Amino acid sequence: MAKKRLNKYLGALLMGGVIMAIPSCSDYDDHFLPDESEGAIVTETLWEQIKSDQELSRFAAILEKAKYYKDNTHPVATYTYADVLKSGQVSTVWAPVNGYLTQEECDYWLKMCETNGYIVEQQFIRNHIALWRHNLTGGGADTIKMMNAKNILFDRDAETIDGIKIKEKNIPAINGVLHKINGKTTFEYNFYEYIKYAEMTPKFSDFVIGYDTTMFSIERSIEGLPDENGNPTYVDSVYYTTNRLVNSRSWLPNTNAEKCMNIVKGFGNNSNIMAEDSAYIMVIPTDKAIEETYEKLKGYYTYAPTYEDKSKGNISPATTITLKDYDPDSLQRLNIMMDIASPLVYNIHRQPKIGGYEYGAPWTLEKFIETRGEGAEYLINTFGDTIRNVVDGDNIIWNKTSLFNGNLQKMSNGYAYLADKWAFPIEYYKPPVIVEIGGYMFYGTSNTQYFAGRVETKSFNNTVFADVTNKYGKVGKNNFISFKNGSSNPKGEIILQGNVREQYMPTESQVMSGKYDIYVVMVPKWYSDISDAGEIDSLYYDEAYVDSIAGLCKNRIKVQVRYNSGVGTKDAMYPASVNAAPDIEYDGTKVDTVKVLENFTFPYSYKNLRYSYPTLIIQSSGTLRSSDLKNGYIRDLYIDQVILKSKEDNSEIVIAQ
Repeated sequence: MAKKRLNKYLGALLMGGVIMAIPSCSDYDDHFLPDESEGAIVTETLWEQIKSDQELSRFAAILEKAKYYKDNTHPVATYTYADVLKSGQVSTVWAPVNGYLTQEECDYWLKMCETNGYIVEQQFIRNHIALWRHNLTGGGADTIKMMNAKNILFDRDAETIDGIKIKEKNIPAINGVLHKINGKTTFEYNFYEYIKYAEMTPKFSDFVIGYDTTMFSIERSIEGLPDENGNPTYVDSVYYTTNRLVNSRSWLPNTNAEKCMNIVKGFGNNSNIMAEDSAYIMVIPTDKAIEETYEKLKGYYTYAPTYEDKSKGNISPATTITLKDYDPDSLQRLNIMMDIASPLVYNIHRQPKIGGYEYGAPWTLEKFIETRGEGAEYLINTFGDTIRNVVDGDNIIWNKTSLFNGNLQKMSNGYAYLADKWAFPIEYYKPPVIVEIGGYMFYGTSNTQYFAGRVETKSFNNTVFADVTNKYGKVGKNNFISFKNGSSNPKGEIILQGNVREQYMPTESQVMSGKYDIYVVMVPKWYSDISDAGEIDSLYYDEAYVDSIAGLCKNRIKVQVRYNSGVGTKDAMYPASVNAAPDIEYDGTKVDTVKVLENFTFPYSYKNLRYSYPTLIIQSSGTLRSSDLKNGYIRDLYIDQVILKSKEDNSEIVIAQ
């Protein structure tokens, strides 16, 4: 009964496809009707044709033993490919004759039917069968989509399939057509299959395949009679498998710990590397590359057991996030592996054209492989990163083409580099944190101990005001903030999460464990005056005048960092009190990047934590002394950015060798 229902189901699927794909009567005849042009009445199925041909006995033995799989883990217990080829499903079979399918090869596939039948189905049987009827008549060449979704060239002029000579063509059957061939079609992995089945990169494979998700499809399954409790049963249960890592850019985790930590930012490489019709270049790390990279990166991914939850908008009492299902070491591994896995894939159709984005020629896979993308202004991966060369003056100290190293592997949907060396610079993983300050970047709290003032965004177009900005400095994103507090000193707590895209990272960068220098980009008060007026007063072209007003608009500031020290559940402060913080001077003349803390070490990473982050408390101290006003100090602050620059190996860019 189940077999009959499955046959009916397959036939229904096929007929559904027929209705959608019939352009003409002749196409219908070619696809679905047996060839009876010579007067013979066709009565045999494809299976009967194959079974009765002694030249196809080895192929028939495999078909008879190989089970039909609904997905990679669900075979139909009593349904083989012999059953498929005698069903109502219309197919074309290119069957290898015994002279080109040795007994040793036959025995291998027969043994695999017992140990891993899905591999037999996908890599051998379905690589020789296509839906519908494909006769060798007329001329020309077609790309045939086989049952395993692989695209194989059917050359009617040369009478070949995949370059293999067809020995006997157009053998008719009531449910298709049979061709006997002198060879076996070549199976090529796509990227996903290679990672899953090739056994070349076990560490990477274990990580990626761990995100496979198999789902039961009620809509596609055939319902049988209800059980004794009235619950539905299924005579044919249909499943589908997807992978959350390779098919998405940001996915919602499943475990309680992941949900608690809200690790949903920046995961997944947003590429359908299962698709057979794509033009991808992929870098696949070997175990050696993963081990070396892991050792290089783990110091930046050190996690604490608890974090203060900043989502509540209230400093006291502290609300902590506790790692429940993941210990810090497991969280470290998760984040490092995700950051290794996410930037791997490059679609050549998304790359800027050769020699120039607008006027150059588009890339082909072969041209990209030949030059490793050298002629592109930049490279962009499916994750969204823009990858450029790292330069020092006229010298290229890291070339983007170094990403594509290792053993080149041809895939069914592109090319893969099996890389022993992971060639990203360290700053790809631990980039500078550049905070473009706006009102939303202040930590929301009603506690006036940490926030007192009024924030206003000032528009300042660097191009419109180029006569000034070319001499006295540009501001980020064509704006800055004014931070005032009436008759007392303004102070505020700034969220230290980068929201400015650099050459690598497409999303906000977050503070990681390790050493940073911290800077505040100060803006002169007279930029605010120009912003308010909407034009440059001629007085600002006079350097002596600018110096004179700058001398009356100086600032003195103090800063503290609030961060997870690993002691207790509440964040620590450095320095412990504002009185212990040194005064930092700003002369008010130009847009100036002022270093406020040097070699500050964050002991724990905030990478991919949504509701926890360190903060920088900044406050004016210019009027704490009675003499300050006379000496030209003002209370108001004009700030453009906060920048955290990673300090690694004396601030030099470290290249992964």
